[in-house]
Amino acid sequence: MSTAKSSSSTLLKSINQQKVLFLIFSEGPISRVELAQRTGLSHQTVANIAGRLLEEHAITETQLSSSEAGGIGRKRVPLSIHASYFHMIGIEIAAKSIRGSVYNLKGEQRARAVERTERYEDEEHLLLLLHGVIGELLQTMPDEHKVKGIGISVKGLVDSRTGCLLRTPGLGWQRIPLKDLLEDKHGLPVYLENDVNLLAVNENMKGTLRDSMNNVTLMFDYGIGGAIVLDKKLITGSTFVAGEFGHYKGFHGADALECFCGGQGCLTTLASISGLAHNTAHTLDSLKADLAGGKPEVVELAGKILESASAAIANVITILNPDRILLCGRILDMLGSERRAALTVSILRNIPQTCRGLTFDYLEQLPDGTELAAGIVLKHAFEVSFDTLSL
Repeated sequence: MSTAKSSSSTLLKSINQQKVLFLIFSEGPISRVELAQRTGLSHQTVANIAGRLLEEHAITETQLSSSEAGGIGRKRVPLSIHASYFHMIGIEIAAKSIRGSVYNLKGEQRARAVERTERYEDEEHLLLLLHGVIGELLQTMPDEHKVKGIGISVKGLVDSRTGCLLRTPGLGWQRIPLKDLLEDKHGLPVYLENDVNLLAVNENMKGTLRDSMNNVTLMFDYGIGGAIVLDKKLITGSTFVAGEFGHYKGFHGADALECFCGGQGCLTTLASISGLAHNTAHTLDSLKADLAGGKPEVVELAGKILESASAAIANVITILNPDRILLCGRILDMLGSERRAALTVSILRNIPQTCRGLTFDYLEQLPDGTELAAGIVLKHAFEVSFDTLSL
């Protein structure tokens, strides 16, 4: 057999095995017969693949109960993924902390670590904390070869193709080649993504947006972020700024405050936790308490936030024409359900009639950031684009 034919055969075998393994992971327990039907592979090919995976302890055979195994003839033995076949590390880089966790294939958290800081002094300080968290997590693994990679969620701007941090919380605009630096240190694949993009991918895979083709996720939290999914593809833009919803110019006149981006009147300046802390005397807790107490200036501020958010979201809907909008974040939590309902009414009033068939969803509890980050590793491990996943 020629080298080219041999390589082609090996590649096809690998692709088929990944296809079978992913189906066992996502839809198991599942029988060999069902796998053949779902993949289009022959029964013998599936049997061979299952045999190899059983030898590698990647999967297990599940015992049926007597009622499930009833009938005559050869029994269909379901196959399930082995939870410890490999593990994933998920890291969340926030403004004042770096959190990390190890997850198995059942999504169970096996270990966790955290480093806290009031601020990142410089790039070296950030890396020191990251190495500390990753090192502590790796020490909990008896077999580091079972760690498939490290996923990193960043509350900032990232170039996910090269694995560079472009804007880091607390460090501003710096280009830090984080992927290369961490891979050189720890010898594992590293994947980076913005936190709101990760949330959108997760919700499109297995959450609120699973049945949506075109959607926008908007988070009003420490900062303001957005993620755009069109035809089930995440849109990041030519310089990875697509979805940076916080820099929509939502405030005008005396309220058009300077933003760290260099502009004025950005939503971030008054509709995010960090913006409120920087530009007013309010923390999230004090704002919530004063709003509940009906303090006039705070009620007025809440009204301005809602008005600006309504105009911004209405424009996003008009331009992108999504079928769903997912809203989340502690700022919206603080404003309460009545004001969120009023926000939806205001948005609908300000968009064209032809766009009003969309659905608004509100996510009350955000998934853990480290779990979302670990999901990037899972996505790459199975080499399946997120729009085809059925987790």
